[in-house]
This record gives sequence, C-alpha cells and structure tokens, in this order.
Amino acid sequence: MARLPTPPSRLGLVVVQPLRGKRCARCRRGPLSLLVLEEGVPRCLVCADLGHLVFLPRGDTALTRRSREESVLSAVVVRFNRRKSRYERQGLLVEEAALARAEARCLADAEARRRRRARDARRRAAQDVRFAQAFTAEILRSFPRCPPDRAADIAA
Repeated sequence: MARLPTPPSRLGLVVVQPLRGKRCARCRRGPLSLLVLEEGVPRCLVCADLGHLVFLPRGDTALTRRSREESVLSAVVVRFNRRKSRYERQGLLVEEAALARAEARCLADAEARRRRRARDARRRAAQDVRFAQAFTAEILRSFPRCPPDRAADIAA
C-alpha cells in the first residue's frame, strides 16, 4: 500500500478526514470518514483504540478548550486543503463524558461570557472611534488641502 503524506505531529494525536475513501490497513474496513496514520498507513479509529471518542466540530472555543481539559484522551481532527496545500483543523475527538461535563460548565457561565462579549464590543467600538479621529487628524496633517469630510471618510 502506498504511504500517505503525514500531517503535522506538533498537534499531539492527529486524526485525518481523508479526501478520498481509504480502507483500514489492518481490518480492511472502509471507506473511512476518519483515520489515523500509523507508520504511514491508514488505520480506522477502532484499530487505533480511539473508537470510543466522539467528534466535536470546531467553532465553540470555550467548549473545545474545556472538553480538551476534561478529557483524558483527545485527538485533533484535520483535513488536507488542496488549494492551500496544508492541513486544517476540523475539530476534536474527545471522550463523551468529558464533552458532557464541558457542556455543563459552558452552560453554567454562559451569561457571564455573554456580558463580557458585550462589554468588550463596546470597548472596541470606542477604540475604533478614537482611532478614526486620530487617523483623520493625521491625514489632515499630512495632506493639508484635503477636505475634512473626505479625510473622515478615508479614516472610517
């Protein structure tokens, strides 16, 4: 069987979503939606002793971080992007009980995180206004004949 290009190992344990249907080199099960490359040959999650893990897709940072903390065993799921010629993260494989505990922790402080996001959004909006004013002043200093409303439009 041909050896496959190996994804980066700096991520720890890595599971691959193949672009084409692959078969497990040990049990010949396939086509596999997720596989582990061991010594350059594909293995299914069951043969790699990862069959008990559940997939957590990317997107919710707090849930991802907490489920990884709670889980004794976790693996990063990657897929090769042909256009960019690199592997990109798709999510995590974590233990089901760890995911449930992480979801409970996220629900417990969801209101506090929502308030913090709103407060941070207001702070960033105020910073944007101050930056636009400073940028407008710098444009007018560098280009004294520029109309002030045009400088404000450029800064915005």
